[in-house]
Amino acid sequence: MARELGRTEADQAEEIIRRLRGVVAARVVPTPEGQIDVIHVLGQADRSPKLIALDVVSALAAEMGASLEPRQVRVAAMRPEESTSAVPQARLKFVGLSQSVIRDCAEIRVHLEDRGMLYEGTAAGPNVSRHRLGLVAQATLRAVEVFLRAQGMLVFEGAAVQAVAEQEVAVVTITLAGTDHETLAGASVVRDDPREAVVRAVLSAVNRPISWLAANR
Repeated sequence: MARELGRTEADQAEEIIRRLRGVVAARVVPTPEGQIDVIHVLGQADRSPKLIALDVVSALAAEMGASLEPRQVRVAAMRPEESTSAVPQARLKFVGLSQSVIRDCAEIRVHLEDRGMLYEGTAAGPNVSRHRLGLVAQATLRAVEVFLRAQGMLVFEGAAVQAVAEQEVAVVTITLAGTDHETLAGASVVRDDPREAVVRAVLSAVNRPISWLAANR
């Protein structure tokens, strides 16, 4: 299959994979040379991860001539309840945030809750003020991905606190991988702690789309 102008091999592979039965979303991680290295797939609960992996390998071989091994395809199966009407009602809530500093490295832990279950996300990086809000946003995204049981689906793009009228507002942007790289944005008014406002801004961006993050679009 010839590569389309302006599109990478990973882009074309993701489009093919998303058409397969049982695939909710997909993200292809390329090698430095641009070839397919690892494929992350979020699969429906009623479809075996092993079968999905085999379908992915077969489809890419047929349509792109790619020679892959099933072990390169990492399938995260949705929980059965995420395939039912309970999923659109899921509303992740922020319940806690902690920060620890070791030398010049800061680690942020964010805890989210849904129906009594806690989900933790962590992110670490330089202990520099300009990076701190970004670490909070990344930790929040990791917690969301723990809830979704899929890695690499939500890509942090940016976070900032801006003055709007007489209020400070936290704003974040996120890319949803595997859906033509759709951009999500969220905002939350800063009340006490700007970090907590960033968490709520992330949730404002992803809580509504969670129903189609965990189900076929």
